[in-house]
Amino acid sequence: MRLFLLPISTRRTLIYCQRINVTVSEQQTLIDKATGRAAKLWSSWEKKDSGWQKKVVELGKKALKRIPYEEWGLKSIPPLSARRKENELSGKEEVSVYFPPLLIPKQSVTSVLSKLGMEREALHRSRLIYSIVGMPITAPIALIPM
Repeated sequence: MRLFLLPISTRRTLIYCQRINVTVSEQQTLIDKATGRAAKLWSSWEKKDSGWQKKVVELGKKALKRIPYEEWGLKSIPPLSARRKENELSGKEEVSVYFPPLLIPKQSVTSVLSKLGMEREALHRSRLIYSIVGMPITAPIALIPM
């Protein structure tokens, strides 16, 4: 796995992960099938000239524009499974970090990486708490017949 650190400003850095040893299986999982079907449906809705489907696509794109670039960069990093953790700790799988040494000093790479992983944790935790508190309030609305 390769991690690329791209400085965007003096304080902000984008992270991107490139997977090296990705194995592609012959059989598609249920998640792969559902993702493919959703992508086809979304692209067919994008091609519509007007209607509620086109409006849903426009609202979806507007919502996706609000996601900060740091979140998109973290999305490229695969989740840490038990097998991947074991491979990395035993040295079978290596994680390389590439960065421009003129812009990011070698001593600050670990602090930049830890900052990228932890800086938005408080925001996500507070939104999770608000969602949990709001669920009992909004659940009865789901029971109202249309």
